[in-house]
Amino acid sequence: MGDKEDNNDIQQHDCGCSNIPCGCKDVTPSGPCGYSLCTTGNERCDDVQCAECVSYCGSTFQIETASGLLKIQSGERLDQIVQKFALMIANGSGVGACTADNVHHAPYNVYSEAVNNNKLTIVWDGISSLSTGFNIYFDTVVAPTGWVQANTAVIVPTETTFEVTNLLPDTEYKFKILAIAGASTCSSVEILVSTLA
Repeated sequence: MGDKEDNNDIQQHDCGCSNIPCGCKDVTPSGPCGYSLCTTGNERCDDVQCAECVSYCGSTFQIETASGLLKIQSGERLDQIVQKFALMIANGSGVGACTADNVHHAPYNVYSEAVNNNKLTIVWDGISSLSTGFNIYFDTVVAPTGWVQANTAVIVPTETTFEVTNLLPDTEYKFKILAIAGASTCSSVEILVSTLA
């Protein structure tokens, strides 16, 4: 079988984001998927890994400033690290209120699972020890109408999941978690998730 035939056979398989074990350079006839962007300048990887499956395995390190402490721990997931840095950049304050590890901050590891046509579960981790509760908010990405609170009562800090129901099928939503500590609140990154058709 030629390379062209091999790639056509492979590209007929389902390649969802959670099933991406290969890059353009390691596609074989028995591989589960192929890539459509295998031209020069696009895919350069021998292997593609999802961020939720990759951990930082070096020595734990920290950066301490007058405003707070940034700590990256050995074993911490890459997607959690990326969310930490994204919040620091978006808040424009770097390490400090709502972003430092040693002050109140929003969860750093926010994602979704069990996505259905009208519901899904929001999951979080990387919780501040100062958080006294959480509120989950959502809105549509296309033609947003304003943030809607999904929970009716404040979610206790020992909970790390919440099922959001009554969503529209085949609709892209954005979700965020507001972490509460007394009068202080900190907003997580916004995750974008589409419900099934």
